[in-house]
Amino acid sequence: MPSDEPGDGPVPPGYAAGAPVPWWLKFAVKLALGALPVPPRIWRELGLRRHSFFADDEAALVAPLQAWAAQAAAVLGRPARSLLELGPAAMVLRAPVAAALGFAPIWYLDVEDDAPRSLEPYRRAAAAARAAGLSPPDLSGCATREEVLRACGARLLIGGTERLADIPAASVDLVASSAVLEHVRRDEVGPLLVALREVTAPDGVGLHGIDLHDHLGGRLRHLGFSPGFWEGTAVARAGLYCNRLGLSEFLDLMRSAGFRSRAITRLVWPAAPLPRSGTHPQLHRRAADNRICAATVECRPA
Repeated sequence: MPSDEPGDGPVPPGYAAGAPVPWWLKFAVKLALGALPVPPRIWRELGLRRHSFFADDEAALVAPLQAWAAQAAAVLGRPARSLLELGPAAMVLRAPVAAALGFAPIWYLDVEDDAPRSLEPYRRAAAAARAAGLSPPDLSGCATREEVLRACGARLLIGGTERLADIPAASVDLVASSAVLEHVRRDEVGPLLVALREVTAPDGVGLHGIDLHDHLGGRLRHLGFSPGFWEGTAVARAGLYCNRLGLSEFLDLMRSAGFRSRAITRLVWPAAPLPRSGTHPQLHRRAADNRICAATVECRPA
């Protein structure tokens, strides 16, 4: 996997480094907090386990959706109509923006309901869409989140892969996600991709931003742990879990699910920032994968 492919770029200094605290201390604190009998919702409310770091960022309300729409139109040769976003968490609040860009219907799939119930975030997103020259739905008559989503032609599905059965087969023009696929349990990635292939339109496209680094420090320290420990309950309870699949493994799974897949952008380290012990031998990682920090993947039905 050469480092001079089109779309490659260097990993910025300090990328995803997190708080300036020793990595092992952050790891130990996360494990300790995860062992406490506290619901994940409480940690999120305390700001310790947030899923959407950009929900309060005005710049993140419109531009990313515009980029998805533009990329999809370039691939399809026409505007994408239906949209399925995976793991949006609080970014469901962008439903008015998606509707203003012409997406309809819109589906959001997430394992937990982390979408705002207050109407203000949705109104703020609608205002951002208007400021960008778009025409979002009129939300003035909406009194609940459900009414807002209905006005936007959007539906929130809470659960796992099985909820994709609620979406008509071959009906989705654009399937999109940002820093989501790496958090799917390792043995569930393949079945999820197969289900996504079922709902993707014959000429549809998937656009997936995948972070392949350690989510506590932006390097690859997490690759040193045995699968027995990493796939266990302690890591999951601590909110540390990512499946540790390399880019080539994601591409292989997408192809096995019936997609033609390719990385359209990659952030590449000059040398793999592995732990001193190297990768755990049971991971069977390909050496080239260890230099890929993050990637955007395009997949189309084969």
